[in-house]
Amino acid sequence: MPEISSVATEVALCPQEFAIVGIGASAGGLEACSALLKHLPADTGLAFVVIQHLDPKHESLLPTLLA
Repeated sequence: MPEISSVATEVALCPQEFAIVGIGASAGGLEACSALLKHLPADTGLAFVVIQHLDPKHESLLPTLLA
């Protein structure tokens, strides 16, 4: 376990505020979501939350598409 002082220093060096982008899609919208994320730079400084509407009995491909 790291010492408290090193954890406090680490937290102080991290940005405390950032924008959160919510993206919603039904099962048919995952291709559009994938295309959007593919064209974004890796260092946007944004947090992305992807929400998929899907029948609970249907297997989701979201983890595979976002990997």
